Amino acid sequence: MARHPSARPSAVPYAGDLPSGELELLVTPSPPAYAWDWFARQRLLWREARKRLADDPTPAGARYRPTETRGEVVPMLRADYPHDDAVRTVVDAVVAEVVFLGRTDRPFATLGARNAPRGLRWWWTALTGEPLDAPPPRRGRGGDEPGEAEQLALGGIDDVLSGYGD
Repeated sequence: MARHPSARPSAVPYAGDLPSGELELLVTPSPPAYAWDWFARQRLLWREARKRLADDPTPAGARYRPTETRGEVVPMLRADYPHDDAVRTVVDAVVAEVVFLGRTDRPFATLGARNAPRGLRWWWTALTGEPLDAPPPRRGRGGDEPGEAEQLALGGIDDVLSGYGD
């Protein structure tokens, strides 16, 4: 699986001009808002990205050293990600290492994340190229096992009120 290229808005071709196999190479220049929202809620991620950037002797490092809070760090990451290769490399590496434990060389299904948030799925697709359009269907729908709605109906309100046998 190929890692996403660092596309700039002007470098992205029109999808209708591409051969059918190359359509999957199109990427957005920056993660969508929902992916950044998910990233911002993960304190370990933005703090680690900020730490790595602040320790870096590049100009990006000098910009990130005085920042401390999520309200300072995440907007800077969002603004710098599409234009600064150092920021993009650090953010991608942090997501790959911290969230996926470096296991971006296998299919997403093998990670065991059954109902992954949409933002996390976007980062996976961006890092690996594996498309994840929607969460997988729930087991038990139309199969041998009862579905979630049927499982909830098996007990009844009397069991809930009585504390499940307490």
